[in-house]
Amino acid sequence: MNNTDWNQKTVQELEDFLKNKIVLQGSEEYAALKIGWAVTNNKPAIICFCSTTEDVQAAVTLAGKKKLPLSVRGGGHDWQGRSVAHQGFVIDLEHLNTIVIDPDAKVATIGGGVTALKLINAADPYGLIATVGNCGEIGMTGYSLVGGYGLTSPSTGLAADSIIGAEVVLANGQIVTASEAENPDLLWGLRGGGGSFGVVTSLRLSLYPAKPLLAGFIMFPLSETETILHGYNKLMKSAPDELSAIVAFKPAPDGTKVIMIAPTWYGDVEEGQRVIDSIRKLGNPVMEQVTETTIKDLLESLSNFIENGHFHYCTTRWMSDVAPEVMTAIADAASQPTSALSGIGLMHLHGAPARVPLSETAFGLREAHFAVSALAEWTTEDTANADIHKKWVDDLFEKIDSYALPGGYLAFMGNDDKEQLANAHGSNLPRLQSVRKKFDPNGVFSREQVPLAR
Repeated sequence: MNNTDWNQKTVQELEDFLKNKIVLQGSEEYAALKIGWAVTNNKPAIICFCSTTEDVQAAVTLAGKKKLPLSVRGGGHDWQGRSVAHQGFVIDLEHLNTIVIDPDAKVATIGGGVTALKLINAADPYGLIATVGNCGEIGMTGYSLVGGYGLTSPSTGLAADSIIGAEVVLANGQIVTASEAENPDLLWGLRGGGGSFGVVTSLRLSLYPAKPLLAGFIMFPLSETETILHGYNKLMKSAPDELSAIVAFKPAPDGTKVIMIAPTWYGDVEEGQRVIDSIRKLGNPVMEQVTETTIKDLLESLSNFIENGHFHYCTTRWMSDVAPEVMTAIADAASQPTSALSGIGLMHLHGAPARVPLSETAFGLREAHFAVSALAEWTTEDTANADIHKKWVDDLFEKIDSYALPGGYLAFMGNDDKEQLANAHGSNLPRLQSVRKKFDPNGVFSREQVPLAR
């Protein structure tokens, strides 16, 4: 059915078509829904659980006829809750979850609601992996559209670099295909542009060999923070493609505050052990667990550390170097978080993603760089202190802003970070705006309304 057919249908006909898939505010079904990782005060007017592209076409058209703001929910992992538009129409892709693996071509074709762990599980029997981050429950579509820093990115690239095709439902209900041969400008925009074009109902993603993997964590005393950061800064600038490593500040199992480096080595195990030993020697470890594993087992183990139902506040900066003043500011903030659930993270992007020409995709920074982020997290019982927790994040970034590059990683930004959002695509922004205007001329899928399908 084409977009003209949908546009000619009445509201009643569209509602009848979607009758068993719509959940309305105020209903018992609505009250029982758990619709996201992060708690949000947003109350959508309508939630539509789409399981086919035709469902999505009808839902987009119905939202337009009802003049409701749209949002798209994939895995539901946007920290600001933007995948559930307040008094809006939520297109939920949870049931649009088919996965087809072509092992010869090393390609996965996935529905818009597929999560990272489900894709990894599907590819695993073929000895293949996808570029994924450290959360198995995140929606692959939204994660890929914003860029997708991954555990194996230095070797396999950003998740956005894996996108080789897509099916998209536009605001007028039209279905379009994005590929190198058809709508290549849309494909360009989907690769790191944030997805503000339409509803991505399927993606075609390149897959990669499942090489040996070393992963885990090494914890150091919090008192060694500046020493560890100095060593990490130096180490990562010359890191091989096989190594990615995240720095995080989270309590140890006994509640002790520590600085943790979580390495992932994707390649020869013997060589990996030597490199990870150099990380170990950056300080005096108090606890460690680095083992040979698989992406599948790693994501499954990390899921134990992801808790749903909390409030979050996050921001991020890109940096070419972690200056001593930045290290001091991070050490100070890490020593006095306002919530035991909050944390600070650093990651380094190098290798394959840094060898992609900037103009080849919409992603805004292709030089090797650090991404610094802070996430304030608190429970629903602690809402009275929300402003205090947010201030902890804001105070840190006020101290380090002058050392940052323009822009930042889209996944960690909020709608209030307007200057950063404007700079996130660098010199690609004019072309990206042109592509958005072409495929969504009325701004139905503007980032503020539909930032991600995560």
